[in-house]
Amino acid sequence: MTIVKTTVGQLRGAEIEDGILGWRGIPYAAPPVGPLRLRPPQPVEPWNGVRDAVAYGAPALQPPSLMPPMPGVTLPEPSEDCLYLNVTAPAGASGSPVIVWLHGGGYQTGSGTDMAGNGSTFACSHGAIVVTLNYRLGALGFLALDDEKHTGAYGLHDQIAALRWVHENIAAFGGDPDQVTVYGLSAGAKSVANLLGSPLTRGLIHRAASSSGGADHVATPQQAANLARRFLRELGTKPQHLRQMPAAEILATQRAIGEGLRATFLWRPALDGLALTAPPLAAIAAGSAAGVPLLAQTCANECAIYQAGAPDAAAQAGRVLEENFGPAGRDEILAAYTASRPELAEDPDKLGVAVMSDERYGVPTARLADAQSAHAPVWRSRYDGPITMPPGMGFPAGPAPAFHGTDGMSVWTGVNGLAGTLHEVWGQFATGNDPSAAALPAWPRYDDAHRATMIFHEAGSHTADDPRGAERTAWNGRQWQSGTWWHFPGVD
Repeated sequence: MTIVKTTVGQLRGAEIEDGILGWRGIPYAAPPVGPLRLRPPQPVEPWNGVRDAVAYGAPALQPPSLMPPMPGVTLPEPSEDCLYLNVTAPAGASGSPVIVWLHGGGYQTGSGTDMAGNGSTFACSHGAIVVTLNYRLGALGFLALDDEKHTGAYGLHDQIAALRWVHENIAAFGGDPDQVTVYGLSAGAKSVANLLGSPLTRGLIHRAASSSGGADHVATPQQAANLARRFLRELGTKPQHLRQMPAAEILATQRAIGEGLRATFLWRPALDGLALTAPPLAAIAAGSAAGVPLLAQTCANECAIYQAGAPDAAAQAGRVLEENFGPAGRDEILAAYTASRPELAEDPDKLGVAVMSDERYGVPTARLADAQSAHAPVWRSRYDGPITMPPGMGFPAGPAPAFHGTDGMSVWTGVNGLAGTLHEVWGQFATGNDPSAAALPAWPRYDDAHRATMIFHEAGSHTADDPRGAERTAWNGRQWQSGTWWHFPGVD
């Protein structure tokens, strides 16, 4: 049956594969345009009759993407009217587990179909219902405004609104609202940590999985205010006029400040006092997500992709460390890395990439795992690959250690080998089991005494206690506020 009744109206979907049903372009909040621009999402207006749900909704307004569309997925042009989600379910599903996917893209680009495609893989392999969604990005998603309450985290509020929609409606599609796993990669993974730390998600998330994320990539009120001032100066207007400005001018101003890989860390949710009332890591450590099992993964060489796309990425490491910890702290951390891996001393670029990888992803993920393991089961993993690089991608062709985001396609579409193992692990976890696969050894739960970690490697996966622990401990006792990796005048 492809017609379902939601809280605001009926939807007609379609059979997208043999025995798999899909509903596309479902509005989960009112269009965030006009007076609703730069405000938290508002309820959908109910409709009469049956609404066709066979075409995807528009992705959020964003710069042009270098990523090709997923096979078999046709998307409209990006638009400010973007708050749509998609549901994929096995025919006849009843009480099935649910996977909610949060796409990456540095809070600048992407759509719910990225990597997940039409969402059918887990529906076929594990009988799960898959929900993919778009959320507001860039300035339209995260610009903070003076003299307004709860500002600067609209994209995060969108994600929460989508989770609330799932809780209220997924049973109509055959899903169990009490078996919801949220999985995100990159900005989507950092969003997972934000959601775990939010007081607005109680009862909406029952399991969480994170690829290349970590906690506390959020903006302080001062950081948010600095970026807003720079944005308004660039745009040449005042806050009260922003809701009348053409959306294209807002996007152009965002791109004028920074775009591409260098702007990956520019836009992020602010501590808005509603979706985020405290830094997420502190909230999680205090038990904000008690009882929610977590699967947290990073890649072996996360930031190699940044060095390939922006060759001065590694050169920023010393400056970032000095700004955060002073000259002595900088030297102590660099010395720990060259002592742990002497080959890094001979290659400043590889040393800088290693430090960037941990400052951006590795250490924040370890601290997320530490915090949540006091309140729920946690499993930690590292994806080593190797992956095969084709010529012309900015890397030497041939085998290379896995870098940022390279595990996502395997999780979603893996069939054989290591990719199939990752797909099985995520499927087992999302269906309520401990993460496991036939090709894996026993996988102990993570705790801060042993830090057991599954190393996924093509030649044979294995567990290790606290891999690269000497590098991790170099950050112990050091606190820093996440910011941009590159310097942006008037923003930092």
